[in-house]
Amino acid sequence: MSTTSRRLETLALLQTHPGISAPTLAARLGVTERTARRDIAQLRELGYRIDGAAGRDGGYRLAQGRAMPPLLLDADEVAAVALSLRTGVGVEGLETAAVTALAKLTQVVPSQWQTRLTALTDVQAYQGRTPRRADRDVLVQLALACRAGEAVRFRHRRLGAAEDHAVEVQPYRLVTLRRLWYLVACPRGGDEWRVYAADRISRVQALGIAVAAPAPPDDAAQLVARSLAQGRWRHQVRVAVHTSGDLVRELVDPSVAAVVDVGDECELVFGTDDLDWAARWLAYLNLDLDVIEPADLSARLQRFGQWLAERHLDAEGPP
Repeated sequence: MSTTSRRLETLALLQTHPGISAPTLAARLGVTERTARRDIAQLRELGYRIDGAAGRDGGYRLAQGRAMPPLLLDADEVAAVALSLRTGVGVEGLETAAVTALAKLTQVVPSQWQTRLTALTDVQAYQGRTPRRADRDVLVQLALACRAGEAVRFRHRRLGAAEDHAVEVQPYRLVTLRRLWYLVACPRGGDEWRVYAADRISRVQALGIAVAAPAPPDDAAQLVARSLAQGRWRHQVRVAVHTSGDLVRELVDPSVAAVVDVGDECELVFGTDDLDWAARWLAYLNLDLDVIEPADLSARLQRFGQWLAERHLDAEGPP
């Protein structure tokens, strides 16, 4: 192994085995401890921050420095990064960075990985409608505030509203769902956690303080899913389903409807602005169910069934 190759291998071992001892490092590299320590010293001169501690629990480990050092990735890690870059990150302002990062990966990976990487770069992500994308700077500011437990002020535009308005919140967690970003936060002076779509947030400003908020939710992702399913919709729907809740949960996305156990059966609870859509979706589930509310949904289901029968009934077939 050349000196350069050995030092690259040393970096790889430091990344995958934090706290590795000098004897172990030397044994893995097939060199003396003196050579291993000299390689560590050379890497430090190149700008890598490598901390070392003596004793039984000591050893070498890579630490955070002032600059981003080169990373050594294995084949699976390269594949994961390439696929993520190719299919998009859902963040406004990072599209060009994703393309250039993917180009750099393709340029430097070992030849035996090229076929695999080229196949991954040919993957296409169907966007359908114009995707909603959160702003990069907004996400960074919100993430830092969540980590620091620091309140923020931002401009927020409600769904369907023409103008945005100022909001002060105590942030808790950023959540991704269906490739969209959401902030779980408690409004200043409020007593419950709410969900804000990050692509409707702008001009984030840290307040430098924490404001009073209730105990955080046990599962922020579940809170987001429940908010999307039962949020501020025109119609609130409850449907009795005559089968177990576990079976229904296998069929229903939690961001579309909540499944509530009722004895050996369950209820579906969700919101919608379109009862005709609700009728079509419930028919698609193909479950034995009865509408609890709203009553108009039963009429929509009947009309949908009649339309299907009239449209597809074969006059020569069975009645």
